[in-house]
Amino acid sequence: MTARQPLPEYLTGKAFTSRLAVAGGVSSGRLAGKDLAAPHRGVRVPADHPKTLQATCLAVLLVAPRHGFICGPTAAELHGIPLPPRLMHPRATLNVAVPAPERAIRRAGVRGRRLKIEDTEIVMAYGVRVTSPARTWCDLANDLSLPELVAAGDFLIRRRHMVVTRAQLEAAVAAYPSGRGHGLLRRAVALLDERSESPKESELRVVVIIGGLPAPEANVEIFDENGRFIARVDLLIREFGEVLEYHGDHHRTDRKQWRRDRTREAELEAVGLHVTEVTDDDLNPPDAMLERLRTILRRRGWTG
Repeated sequence: MTARQPLPEYLTGKAFTSRLAVAGGVSSGRLAGKDLAAPHRGVRVPADHPKTLQATCLAVLLVAPRHGFICGPTAAELHGIPLPPRLMHPRATLNVAVPAPERAIRRAGVRGRRLKIEDTEIVMAYGVRVTSPARTWCDLANDLSLPELVAAGDFLIRRRHMVVTRAQLEAAVAAYPSGRGHGLLRRAVALLDERSESPKESELRVVVIIGGLPAPEANVEIFDENGRFIARVDLLIREFGEVLEYHGDHHRTDRKQWRRDRTREAELEAVGLHVTEVTDDDLNPPDAMLERLRTILRRRGWTG
């Protein structure tokens, strides 16, 4: 068996374009070797190369226009902004953009976009050219519902090391090119709350508000009449003594957690509060959950 020809050193251990390899004397037959994979047309990587989102983005940018960058949900995932699973790698297509008026990229597995964008709105993240966190959040208005968009914004203004403030998001919305997502962004920025500590808490809060119910406060500490701390609740409709707690699956499957939840709920109700537990099923869709809340609040004096 003929030994496989080694690649030039400058091509080893990373993604490279077929054009660069051929220019360096690598044959088309060698590029078809089983030690190489082709994540995109015209790109080769070592077959054992990490299939991370970062690696995938770096590979596609090799064959994108020179000023290409990652945007939309793909950029959000690189920044660590929470997204629904439908928009995450590897399920979703890659979002790759160029500045207008350049022609958008057309490739399999790629959603090519042409964006009006300032140079300052493009940054480097993990070695990838990508829209800034604030601009990324604005672009997400094309892909997310209002509760999901607020959850992403809450995450940004709470995550201090990203240095994104409410004021910066407000400025980004004001400067954002007009489009179908602009109205959604104005609604979302008005609903941001840095006190929210999880995406599902944020989504639940927004669902309650747009459902016409009193706006809840996020992550409120509850004390009894003697000043003894009882709990820190996800959401509180203070005027009507209604606590909303979002419970993920671990609250159901972890027996110790389930028992803690029951004790906690009993202590909250002992000081006159009512507790409604909400799961992901209650949010998809939320109509039945909202109707239950309306009934509970009316019994506690709400006349909305």
